[in-house]
Order: sequence, then structure tokens, then C-alpha cells
Amino acid sequence: MRICFVHEEYPEETNFGGIATYQKNMAEELVKQGNQVFVICRSLKENKKYVENGVNITRIFVEQTKNQIWNYEEYRRLVAKELKILQDNDKIDIIEVPDWGAETIFFEKYRKIPIVVRLHTPLKVWLKYNKNNFGKITKKMLKWENHMIKHADLVTCCSQVLKEIIVKDFKMSPNDIFVIPNLANIKNFYYDKNIKKNDELLFIGSLEERKGVIVLAKALNEVFREYPNLKIKFIGKDTTRNSKNISTIEYIKELVDTKYQDNLIFVGQIPNYDLNLYLNQAKVGIFPSLFDNFPYVILESMITGIHIVGSKNSGMVEMLNDDTSIYNTGDYLDLAKRIIEKYKLSNKSKINKNNIKRVKDIYNSKSVVTNIINFYKKAINNYKPFVIKEMSNVLSKAKIDDNIKSIAKIDKGVANTVYKVVTQKDEYVVKKYNYNYNFKLSDKLYSIYKKNNIKVCKPINNKPIEINGNIYNVFEYIKCNRIIKTNIDYANIIGLNKKTTLKSTLKEKCNNYYNYLLLNNDKEKLLYNDISYVLGIFSTIKDMKILDEKSINHGDISKSNIIFNKKDYYIIDFDETCVTTPLYDFAVIVVKNFIDNGCINMKKYSKLRKEVLQKLDCYDNTDFSNIVKYYLCKILLEKFYLYYTNKIDLYSFEQQKDNYKTYLEILKKFNSNIC
Repeated sequence: MRICFVHEEYPEETNFGGIATYQKNMAEELVKQGNQVFVICRSLKENKKYVENGVNITRIFVEQTKNQIWNYEEYRRLVAKELKILQDNDKIDIIEVPDWGAETIFFEKYRKIPIVVRLHTPLKVWLKYNKNNFGKITKKMLKWENHMIKHADLVTCCSQVLKEIIVKDFKMSPNDIFVIPNLANIKNFYYDKNIKKNDELLFIGSLEERKGVIVLAKALNEVFREYPNLKIKFIGKDTTRNSKNISTIEYIKELVDTKYQDNLIFVGQIPNYDLNLYLNQAKVGIFPSLFDNFPYVILESMITGIHIVGSKNSGMVEMLNDDTSIYNTGDYLDLAKRIIEKYKLSNKSKINKNNIKRVKDIYNSKSVVTNIINFYKKAINNYKPFVIKEMSNVLSKAKIDDNIKSIAKIDKGVANTVYKVVTQKDEYVVKKYNYNYNFKLSDKLYSIYKKNNIKVCKPINNKPIEINGNIYNVFEYIKCNRIIKTNIDYANIIGLNKKTTLKSTLKEKCNNYYNYLLLNNDKEKLLYNDISYVLGIFSTIKDMKILDEKSINHGDISKSNIIFNKKDYYIIDFDETCVTTPLYDFAVIVVKNFIDNGCINMKKYSKLRKEVLQKLDCYDNTDFSNIVKYYLCKILLEKFYLYYTNKIDLYSFEQQKDNYKTYLEILKKFNSNIC
């Protein structure tokens, strides 16, 4: 199997926490058992690709700016780009990503393979136990994580306690989450009889309130009162993630009696492979988290035989399976009592042999990896049936009672997802919309075209189908022959009586793009000059009176949106239907159909303009040229806006097929009367 792990944490360069440990252990063990593994993670210095212990590693570097949101989004854009390369080159079968950070969020619109989410501790849960947040990015992170968890093909986590929390907080079914524990690293962690035990306690983890260090600080006064010479080592980075928003080390020192300050030893963050020494030296490991899913440090501690005190509100209850090792979360007096009990026990029995045996029996690599591979296979097998189930529900809502034979996904860009669905009796096209459309406006245009004997392909369903928050339309599949040349009377389509009392939807949309880009066009960004040029042209034509006219336009009459069946042609894809001047469809037809060698074919342009003037004689030549420029600006502004708001990647394969630079050059030439 070919698996890709995605998360910024991967040792040693980004060895930030438990996710890093999990990814490295799992990746290398999967390789050992004959699988191919890719890892996409963060680099602190430069982009690089290399192979380490059989794992293909891609590290992405993003230079940090003052704009926190841009920093987060840019990294995720680059992650999506790397994943798309792997997917398009058929290098991977499945992707695993943690809940934390939702780093595959921008890849969602490209993916054609299953994604599984591995729950560690979502930010939504984390924030309950830490009194600070991540700044301006917090709301986006919460939204991203919720989307990832809800839209994953399968979800797994390593403890029952986290599963129960996720089921409650995210309103999920227990049947949708599979519990598979993490595997232990018995290569780097083990009991070493040659290391002398010191008279000391040990805490390992980030110094933050969620890890229970504030409760531990209060408990230490009780412990030191009974054993005044006992030392405690804190291993982990200092943070300000506490209710006072100060250094947690300073907070701990404030809480521990001044006469015991010398008993506190703050080691700081150290490489993971050095922990084995500290675990073998200490007598009791203390892990008092207010919440912890399945802390890797517990497995690492168990395999060394150190006596442990853990927290009730965590996966430690399952891991240790020993009530004498569990304190009542948040109760510092109970924590002190448990520490003293375990310290006394350690003086009688140097190691906990039961914990060593438990790790080898339950958390061994063979059984854990077997379970995770079976989980991946289930996700892969379920991936297509999920689409079949989705399409079955849609057809049922459209009152089509027929068994599905096959489903083919058709790439149609970012605006919607299109499927060709073949049933036992017939063939259909199902469109799943990614944006909100004015379907009532499309219905009006259907009726106008029908009245004027213009054939269209309209939905079978009377109104859009809504399932789980998604909107669908079902169309009859029309077999077509694009080779047949049929004369299309474009002038007739443009000149139809399509007036409405509705507000100009196009002008409002384009002005929103314009105003956004005017504020966000940064000189340091790659697109600055191109955007500035388009904004300049648009500013001279955006207040044209004809834009306030109220005519319904198809909005996208292109060669790809006209299909031929025998001698008839049908207009399809009414997703861009809008209200504006009746000349708008003229501009669309010109740009979409009359381009030769990067220029507008002026002979075809002039011919169509003449035909339209016979039906609409209230316009002059300037109106026609300005509306073409307006339409070109609309295309470009929309592309720039969607790029800046992370809806599309202008440099993706799909966008390169409809490259913005092509439209920009046409605009420049047309504006300079070169065409």
C-alpha cells in the first residue's frame, strides 16, 4: 500500500510533540512491513526532498510574515500542491492527516483518493483546557478542523476517551470513529538495568495548563513536605499557555513554596531519543494532564518500567489499566497522595514489570500496523461506495428509481463537481454545486429560451435537491457529436426579450471583487502588476449606465457549453446566469468563441455586432467594446479574488488550462486596438 502522512510535525527538524512521534514511528514501521510511505511536513529553513529510513520526505518552507493568516494559508496551499503532484502521478493510494491544523483543507477540491483523519486532540477540545488561543487564525482553524473531520472518508483515534468527546462535541455517530492505539517505540525506549535510579520525580511534556503542571505545582508542596530532599525534573518547552498568560515556569515557581525552589529542575526541551536516559534515572513519572488523548510519553514511560501517576480524564486510564496509578483530574491533594504512594512503591520495587509486558502485548508494532492497514483498506473500499450512495440519494430525490451501473467524475473546475451516472435504464449528469447560485433566475431563462424555440438541457428535478447541506441538479445525458457544424444564431440569443425587475447581480459581484482587490493588492505579491492593470481598466468602465440595465443573460455561452445532437444544438450550464445589460452575452460569446492566436477575431466580432444592432439599436460601438473589456475584467478579477481567498490555485493544472494570462493579454491588445 502507498500511504501519505501530512502534518508539519516530523522529527527531528519539527519534533514539536506527540503527532511528530506518531508519524515517524508509524511511517517507518509501515515501510518495514513492505509499504511505501510519503511524508509531507514543514521545514524551518528550506524546501527539501529526501529519503530517510525508507520514508520519502518532502519538507515545505514558508518564510513567516507578520500576517498570521497568510502564513497558515500559504503553507496549506503548498501542501495541496505537493499532494496533487503525488495524486496526479499515481504515487499514493490514501492520505492520513491529523485533526490538528487540518493541513489538507486546500487539497479537498482536488482529491480523487480517500483521506482518513487521525484524531489526536482537535483545537476545539484543546481550547477547553487552555485559557489562551492562537490569535486571528483560531476561527479558521476551528472551521477547517470541523470540515476535515466531518468530510473524512473514515476517522480513527487512539483512545476511547477522545472518541466519546468527539462524538459529543462534533455530533458524530460512534460507529463513524474507529479506535486504534498508537504503537510503542521499543527500539529507542526500554528498561536499562545499568542506569542507576536517582531520588527524583519526572514530568515530560509542554509546560502548559492543559498538561496539568499547575495542579502538579500545588501538589508538590504536599510531596516535598513529606520528602524535602526529593527532586523533580521538568522536561519540555516553556509556554505561556495558562490562565495568567505568563511563563509557565514562573507560574510554577509562584505556586511552590520558596523553601522547595531548589527541588525544581527545568531541563527544557530535549531530543526524543534522549528521554530513555531520564526515564530510567527517575523513580516516578508524573503526567497530570487536565486532558490528554493518548500521550506517547506514557507508552515510552511504560516500556522503561518507571512507576507512573496519570490522569483520569485521559487515555491513560485505558493505557495503564491500573486504578492505583490514576488520580482524580484537577485534585492536587489526590495527585500528591498518588505521587507519594508510587514513590514509596518504587523504593520497594524498582520497576513496574506489568507495564513493560502490557506494552509488548498490546502496543506492539505488528498488531497495531495490521489494524491500521486494515483500516486503510476499509477506507479505500468505502471510497467509491460512498459516491454511489450519494448519487443514489440524489437520483431518488429526483424520483428516478433505478440501479446504478457506473459513476464517472468529470472535471469541470471549481464551480461544481460533475458526475456522469449510468443506470440500468438510462444515463444522467449530476451536478454538485460548490457555490450558491440563483436557481430561480436560471428557471426564468429556461422558460424564455423555450418560448423562443431554443433548446436547453434543464434539470429533471423541479427544484434543486438538497442533501446534507449540499445542492444538486440532475440532467438527462444527451449523446452529442461535436464534429457536426450547426449554424448558431448568436444574435437571436442575445436579442431575446429577457428583462426582469431583479437587481443587477453582475455589477454587485464585480464591484465586490474590485473593492477587495483594491484593499489587498500588496506590492510584494507576485500578481501586483497584473492586478493593478486590471483594476485600472475596470475603474474606467465600472460605472457605465448600461450595467444598471436589467436583462437576464446566460453568462457563459462558450463552445464547451453548446452540445450537438444530430442536427440540433442544446445550450447547457446555466450556472453563470446573471442580471445586467443585454450586451453581456455578446461579450461572452466574443471572448469564448472568437479568439484566434491570442486576439479577438475582429471580422467575427464586427459581424455579430452588426447582427445584434439590428435587434438592439439603442447602443453604439463604444458600448460593445466597453462591455467586452468589462467581461474580460470580470474573468480576471474573479480569478484573482478566488486565488487570494484560497478558493483556487492559479498555478494548478486545471487553472493553467484556462490561464488568466491569456485573458490578460487579450484585454491589453483589445484595449490598445491591436486586435
